[in-house]
Amino acid sequence: MSEKQKVISECSEAETWLMEKRQQQDALPKHANPVLLAADLKKKAETLDRFCKPIMTKPKPVPKPQTPPPAETQAPEPQTPEQQRSNGESTTSEGAAEEPPAEQMETDKPEGATDPSA
Repeated sequence: MSEKQKVISECSEAETWLMEKRQQQDALPKHANPVLLAADLKKKAETLDRFCKPIMTKPKPVPKPQTPPPAETQAPEPQTPEQQRSNGESTTSEGAAEEPPAEQMETDKPEGATDPSA
């Protein structure tokens, strides 16, 4: 029987005990001495806790590391310029076309400023 099953069976036994005591108590008249005392409940709970806690707090067993079969390492095949361009287009956001690198970037110049080299 697995340890979890032992805990489950112990808990169900405690529950059965409680139900029996409760039925006995319900059968008694209101003025009679109680069958089930708070001290009895506390004692039963402590016993159950002492039994279950070590099992339920036990760390899980570490799974054995699975070694994947050695993968064959091959050099990636060279891509043609068409494949490289198609890969580049798929990574750009919103399908925006890239500007050619030969074009110069605009710089921020104050309006009306003259080129000092002229």
